[in-house]
Amino acid sequence: MLGETSFLSGDEQLNGPLDSTAKRQSTEISDLLGYSALRRPSSVDLGWKKFAIERRTILAGEKPEVKVQHHFLILWDVRVAEGESAYHSGRFSPYKKYPNTITTCLPGIRPAVRTRFNHEVIVGALHPDFILRMEEELDKRPSGGFRPLYGTDAPDLRNLLRLLLKESETGGPCGTLYADSLMTALATRLLYTVRSEKASATSRISPLPPRPLRRVLEHMRANLSANLDLVTLAAETGYSRAHFLRTFRAATGQTPHRYLIELRLEKARTLLATGAMPLIDIAAECGFSSHAHLTSAFRSRFGVSPSAYRREL
Repeated sequence: MLGETSFLSGDEQLNGPLDSTAKRQSTEISDLLGYSALRRPSSVDLGWKKFAIERRTILAGEKPEVKVQHHFLILWDVRVAEGESAYHSGRFSPYKKYPNTITTCLPGIRPAVRTRFNHEVIVGALHPDFILRMEEELDKRPSGGFRPLYGTDAPDLRNLLRLLLKESETGGPCGTLYADSLMTALATRLLYTVRSEKASATSRISPLPPRPLRRVLEHMRANLSANLDLVTLAAETGYSRAHFLRTFRAATGQTPHRYLIELRLEKARTLLATGAMPLIDIAAECGFSSHAHLTSAFRSRFGVSPSAYRREL
């Protein structure tokens, strides 16, 4: 997992009156945005550590400045967002944010804002301890101070946020290892982006050596039905999470999550061929979150559903 404590959340933390439709949500995101409405389920329900992501509507009105401690990425969604933001002089200046661009809010002060219309946003919040730990794990640490983004086109950050949002809003079907890997990639990309330095694309990554690779693969095979996480697999090698991800991919050509899915699918195919075990039991035995998740992954990999595969044997 990504840390010892999860984001504080609960119905009692909602902005606005509590009612029967109240949903659990991130307190940190609520504090940042002020009065806002949750549009879809929050990642808080999944118990993710050190990271939260939500789809929100920022309601029109004036919001005072607030002190923030987390690293926030705001992905502007649906339509152009216009309003006014205060500066140190206390004077307000207009802003305009376009859909699919990203604004960051780094630890410090979020200035007062005024909006005449609602804003649709996707917000990711990263705990400062997580960012610090990721920075310590980088092979090459970026230098310089943090540079905020103001409605910037950042495709890598945008795509990672949307993948995490999809995983969150569908109930986390791909498991902890997948979410951990995306969060690690997001934090790493954010560190390079806000420090005005590109990650090296030309430096060669050495593959994970055979012995630690063998330990990782043996652990995967022995725990196919478990909800494996990135920290556990990286611990088998003695490497940091970020370094483990890079060296594993260099050694296998796949991410740890993708390799694990391949192992699970091979076991599922064996079980389909050797017995009459119900599909729901095969899904559980192979570590898939549901019968539907198994069916989707199996069809994507083999071009046929598990039921059809069994009938054709």
